[in-house]
Amino acid sequence: MSYAAGVSYRERGQWAGVPVGALGRELVLPAGFILAILASNYALASQPNVKLFDLLVFAAGFTLGLRRGTLVAAGAWLVYGTFNPWGAAGPLLLATLMASECVYALAGAGLRLIVSPGRLSVLPGRWSLLLAAAALVTTLAYDAVTNVYTGIVWAQMTGGLEYKRWILTALFNPGALLFGAYHVGSNVVFFGLFGTAVIKGAERIKMALGEEA
Repeated sequence: MSYAAGVSYRERGQWAGVPVGALGRELVLPAGFILAILASNYALASQPNVKLFDLLVFAAGFTLGLRRGTLVAAGAWLVYGTFNPWGAAGPLLLATLMASECVYALAGAGLRLIVSPGRLSVLPGRWSLLLAAAALVTTLAYDAVTNVYTGIVWAQMTGGLEYKRWILTALFNPGALLFGAYHVGSNVVFFGLFGTAVIKGAERIKMALGEEA
């Protein structure tokens, strides 16, 4: 393709014959969220269960919709779970983490049905309380699913007996409660303080790429 033809494509909002808006919707925006998640996760790797991961997946669900939000959740865990500073996750654990993370994308997409982006402000406001409540519910659900998985694994390691006992141990042992408190507490703070700003920023980038609000 000649330079002149390339200029012509860009002037018509296209690149190599593909609409820039479509490219942004399907590739650029989800990839941007995944890169932001990975960068923040590795930066906070020394702080277990204190991450911006869940907030960014929630914002992806709100901004991009459920389908692309789940793509962000699964794609980010696929990379971070495989190249994790604390050790790579096995296939079943990785699948559990990827599926569980989608609860944040689902919550974000659901909130979009209740609150339009225009009603949110960059600074924390009344809607921040709703985001904090969403963080509380979704994080409890995420931790419950992943801890149940841990309990099942422990039961199988001991001969596949007493599943109920091991699941309850995984849910309510002191370590699980402590890490769960870190996870829930940090998410409530992050969602409440930064949630609206992250969503508004993502919405502006989406609009700049030519996607309808």
